Amino acid sequence: MLFFQSTYREPELPIRQLLHKQLEAFPQGWTLGDLQIQTDSDFTWAYWAVTANYNYKMGLDFAGEEIHVFRNAFVAKAIPHPSPSSLSAGKGYIPQGWTYRPPHADRFEFGCSGGDGIFRPEGCSLILRYEEYIIVFGTPVGSHMTLDDLRRILEVIDWEMATYLQNSTLRPGPREVPSSLDE
Repeated sequence: MLFFQSTYREPELPIRQLLHKQLEAFPQGWTLGDLQIQTDSDFTWAYWAVTANYNYKMGLDFAGEEIHVFRNAFVAKAIPHPSPSSLSAGKGYIPQGWTYRPPHADRFEFGCSGGDGIFRPEGCSLILRYEEYIIVFGTPVGSHMTLDDLRRILEVIDWEMATYLQNSTLRPGPREVPSSLDE
């Protein structure tokens, strides 16, 4: 029965605000691209999701993020990969010197792959879960984004999600799909 129980939060996660806070942690030269709302009939196993791209100086590099919103925390925990693009997220090797784990996340998987260190940067990806929210994030790591930069972004995500969850109320009932992400 838990699987089908629908919940919502008051207030709902301010996604645009979360993404702008993350952007402040990015190195100089990155911008936030368009945001799209996806539903469970589009590409996510969640009730709805937001996809966002961060771009480095006219498309030289980009980072991608998905924020999936499930009907409840039980469903989010039961579905390890909320979208096709998340199947390889968090897989690969852990770079030397990486020790950070977001202290408030219910789940954290991190890994890097590829890259030759000269012409192609390695790509790092991760999955985070905070109750009924799953965040999937991927970025190249090289000259435009370092592992320290990525750690700072993760610290912002973790702090913002923990603060949000502490200051919102989970209630029984249907969760609405937002019609827009206007603040």
